[in-house]
Amino acid sequence: MIKVLLFDFSRVLLHPTDKTFSGSLNNLHKELKNNESFYVFNYFELNQELLEFLKTLKEKYQLCIFTTDIIQNDPLIREKIDPIFYKIYSANELGITKRDPESYNFIAQDLGVSTGEIFFTDDTPGNIEAAKEAGIKTHLFVSNPELINTLKSLSSAYGS
Repeated sequence: MIKVLLFDFSRVLLHPTDKTFSGSLNNLHKELKNNESFYVFNYFELNQELLEFLKTLKEKYQLCIFTTDIIQNDPLIREKIDPIFYKIYSANELGITKRDPESYNFIAQDLGVSTGEIFFTDDTPGNIEAAKEAGIKTHLFVSNPELINTLKSLSSAYGS
């Protein structure tokens, strides 16, 4: 039975406001954040549709984030996501990589669950493959409707 829903942050829960931007959101944030006129939501937008849906799942699952770097630590972002997510893991802060299956074993152990009790969503195929190798059920993020439908199916499959 799935107990933990684990999500990538950049390009799943947070998107650039400039839809043509294809670079790293963390790198963009690092470049901009020290500018005194920087306001995070001029450059980035939270995936409100998905976050609102996830709020409805808080009682059924531990909701966690597994991200590469630290953009999620921006105070204005944390203000919005902290009430929703139980725990946030940053690969760079932990000295691990999302492409290593052992990273997912670490998270499972830290949460006190087996890897088979975690459902992980990411937009990067290499991260998905590493999670699968660790025994985690995975979903490659493409759009909100397909992810929300998958999560609804997951909930009904386990009688939640």
